[in-house]
Amino acid sequence: MDIRAIGEDAQWLLRREGARLKWRGLAGLALFAAVAGLAVTLVWPVRSDVANLKAEVAGLRARLKAQTRAGGESRAAPTRADQLDTFYAFFPATRSLPDWVGQIHNAAQRNGLSLDRGDYRLQQHAGEKLLRYEVRLPVKGSYPQLRGFIAEVLHKVPAASLENVTLKRDDIHAPDLDARLTFVIFLGDGT
Repeated sequence: MDIRAIGEDAQWLLRREGARLKWRGLAGLALFAAVAGLAVTLVWPVRSDVANLKAEVAGLRARLKAQTRAGGESRAAPTRADQLDTFYAFFPATRSLPDWVGQIHNAAQRNGLSLDRGDYRLQQHAGEKLLRYEVRLPVKGSYPQLRGFIAEVLHKVPAASLENVTLKRDDIHAPDLDARLTFVIFLGDGT
């Protein structure tokens, strides 16, 4: 048999089977080919990355064991006092307060709100290490503006919390809300 005859037989067989499968079979074959292509392009490269990461983890574990056996430096678990000190170290110093208040005013400006007035009060309760700086702001704006402002303040001022929100609308058809927002900025006792 010559190669040309085999090629013609294969073509005839493919045409015959294609006619038998019709569009559903062809769609299934196309879907199978697409899945096979995705597996080759997406799954196999990731499998090699996973294998490399597993080898790296095994190497790090072996190095850690060798270091521990050789009397290397091993850290003891932090005590509760250490954990508490780490917690309090997160809060900004009191001297940084003007920067945080400036962040609040900048957030209002970026969201199209005007902060004409506000009540500001620094408090420290007996026995507490943190200072509380209360910022009460009357604000007027649309709901998206207020929501954007609150989200930005909480994002830009990590030591701030939203303590209270009061919303009021004079008329159901009015686009703007009258809001009273109370933020608390927690400060460390450092200066």
